[in-house]
Amino acid sequence: MRARFSLLYLLVAAAACTTTSSTADSTKVADTTTKASNDDQSRSDIDKIRSGWKDAANNKDSAAIANFYSDDAVMAVSEAPVAEGKAAIEKTMGQSVAVTKVNSIDSKQLVVHGDDAYDYGTYSQTVTMPKAKPVDQSGYYIVTLHKGSDGAWKITHHVAVAPPAAK
Repeated sequence: MRARFSLLYLLVAAAACTTTSSTADSTKVADTTTKASNDDQSRSDIDKIRSGWKDAANNKDSAAIANFYSDDAVMAVSEAPVAEGKAAIEKTMGQSVAVTKVNSIDSKQLVVHGDDAYDYGTYSQTVTMPKAKPVDQSGYYIVTLHKGSDGAWKITHHVAVAPPAAK
């Protein structure tokens, strides 16, 4: 799993440094069009994961949330132990969604490269602990995703952090 994430990082870095020739032949144009079309479908699929994740969280359905993750996914979020694997993610999310309403998840950058992708953005939520006033929180997230042989995208890594509350 770590190798896949490192490979994704290297691929993204290499793609950022690559320049294209102005004398591209028609075969390369056709490949680019196909790739762009595939990327558009992948982006749409990942957008659906993001909105489905939010809906499942607001429905307090941690099992549905866990279904967006690969079997060996890793999730690291503020104020919770690292969760490794679907079962641990479901348990962690079950505790979280019981007291949380997700107000927004806003992607700032979604990069798709073949069967790997990452999504970076912001989130806001309202947390209401028992016998306490609701507290609005906002933070940042980054997820990596991988498209399996079945064509389905799954979250492989999920990191979300909330800056310390202002005093």
